[in-house]
Amino acid sequence: MDKPYRKNVGMVVFNSKGEVLVGERLNFKGSWQFPQGGIDEGEEPKAAAERELFEEVGIRTAEIVHEYPTWIEYDFPETLKLSSNLKKYKGQTQKWYLMYWDGRAEDCDLEVHEREFEKVRFIPFQDCLSTVVPFKRDVYEKLLIEFEPRIKTYLASR
Repeated sequence: MDKPYRKNVGMVVFNSKGEVLVGERLNFKGSWQFPQGGIDEGEEPKAAAERELFEEVGIRTAEIVHEYPTWIEYDFPETLKLSSNLKKYKGQTQKWYLMYWDGRAEDCDLEVHEREFEKVRFIPFQDCLSTVVPFKRDVYEKLLIEFEPRIKTYLASR
């Protein structure tokens, strides 16, 4: 029987300069990614996004600007060392949210929950394609196409 996909949310947080927040994973030094996390049983994706954003980077005040219209799937590579709770999944199916937060990376609290990031920083959206692990690059390309124009529109309207 085929393994299922794990339901997950991802958050692209941008600031007033149009830069996006990425974190360097503790277990993938040199790889920077957007905050993301699992959806609990019975939890709505939007609520999961707000909870995970707080747990991973300590942000409570981000405004959801846009929701990616579909779920995006990716497979875990064979070579990936998965934690025991992820071994039962083929990969993840993700609902992504674009969120505005005009704080500073230094204001993020990475110790709220189980620490996942070594550090966080804001970078130009385009740069995330070269900083993310290769198996997530296709997902990030879709996010860039969908979200970047919305960031520009949102900032222009402020």
